[in-house]
Amino acid sequence: MSTRHPKPPERSKTSDKSENSGRPKSRGWWVATGILAAGCLGVGAWLVPTAAGQWGMLTGADQPNVMDSASTAENPVKNLPDDAARPAPADLAGPLGAAAGKLNGGGTMSSQVVDVSSGEVLYSDDAAHPVTPASNLKLLTQFTLLSHTDPNSRYETNSYLSQDSKSVNLVAGGDTMISDGESDENSVLGHAGMRTLAEQTVERLKNQGVSGELPVNLDASMYSGEATNPAWDSADIDAGYVTGISPIALWDHHTQRPSDGEDVSHRPDNAGKEALDQYVKALNELGADQGISFTAGTGSTTSGDQGEDRKLGSVESATVLEQAKYMMENSDNVLAEVLGRNAAVAAGNDGSIEGAIRTVKETLDAAGISTDGLTQKDSSGLSADNRVTPITLSQLIANATQSKTATSDLAETLPVAGGTGTLAARFEADDAKAAQGNARAKTGTLLKVNSLTGYTTTSQGRLLAYSFVVNDVTDAKAATNTLDASVAALSEL
Repeated sequence: MSTRHPKPPERSKTSDKSENSGRPKSRGWWVATGILAAGCLGVGAWLVPTAAGQWGMLTGADQPNVMDSASTAENPVKNLPDDAARPAPADLAGPLGAAAGKLNGGGTMSSQVVDVSSGEVLYSDDAAHPVTPASNLKLLTQFTLLSHTDPNSRYETNSYLSQDSKSVNLVAGGDTMISDGESDENSVLGHAGMRTLAEQTVERLKNQGVSGELPVNLDASMYSGEATNPAWDSADIDAGYVTGISPIALWDHHTQRPSDGEDVSHRPDNAGKEALDQYVKALNELGADQGISFTAGTGSTTSGDQGEDRKLGSVESATVLEQAKYMMENSDNVLAEVLGRNAAVAAGNDGSIEGAIRTVKETLDAAGISTDGLTQKDSSGLSADNRVTPITLSQLIANATQSKTATSDLAETLPVAGGTGTLAARFEADDAKAAQGNARAKTGTLLKVNSLTGYTTTSQGRLLAYSFVVNDVTDAKAATNTLDASVAALSEL
């Protein structure tokens, strides 16, 4: 993975996205939209403020010091006034109890609300009970990724000429958002283009006087172990909600550009081979006039074939933060699995299912975030066998909103209530509108799960971290309305 800092560019059971979609925008877009939204909605700025860090008061632990430097991104949460009134636990009991009553037997809810500044638990209802989180598990993946990776770094896909100059090696670097055409520096999906890499490769081969037929071998050794998680239901795989995971892929593990962020169609049988074949196709189109032809090889590569003096071409992904934001806004299962493995590699662990899971546990423990009751099966939340407590989820949010490390960027990636991503068409009921523009959250949806974890400010400007998870859902609409009303109740305090 590259650690360079070039100038910044810009449906699944767990995808949670039935609202509008589109490409994630740059940070400037968020700021501009926040200003506009504040005027249009009349409910406050979209960039929710926070208090000074009090993580030690919350968990008794220091904040993690995984990265040497603080994030270079502007934290979307701002300092609150010192005199913002802290609600008392009794202030939450009535409104949240009333909101929970909207379930009307349509599920069982576990909840925790934390006052971020003081660390006081203001509300807790069965919060120590391990629940199925659905896509709320992506918060753990994202926190881990940002704990071990510079958010402004990019994933490189490189090509090299072998030592004997008789083959080309395509080396996967963890970017699975590659297009089949030219690189597009203004896009997250397709920021790196396979044709651009082919153009660089052919030009370099021509300059070195290489001709004839060259096999092209793929090095996908960045990942290890099974590509397809055995914890996933085969019906979910067949439906395209997830697929075998590769460290290189076109179009976010699609065989053609997806129609939007929730498109689960056109999944490849083998994403790595699909990427290799497209590279070879582009090479042949561009190399014909140069007397060079290419075939998809089956050989292996060595470290000696990857020296800078052997490099033929290189393309870079959008920044890690931009990919992370894309994943969170679209609740992208496949990209979550990719970023989970990339985080493991960045932490020095194996880029495998087990490596990703181990890295999450190690990272949360190092940050002082409770892992009691944590049972993790994947990085996306697609498995119904995942378990986590609202205590863990609310602590994670409290940590991220006040962190001075790159994990603070997690707060920015969460959809805005009633505004963006998976929350664009939420919080429209009269008893939920108070949260519009004041709250951010990650949604979660499985057949029997609805969840919402994030942060909001009270009417007095006090930052609260919350996690509401409904399991055993029999009435999805009632569960969604309950979650929205619960967050709105906090915003109205």
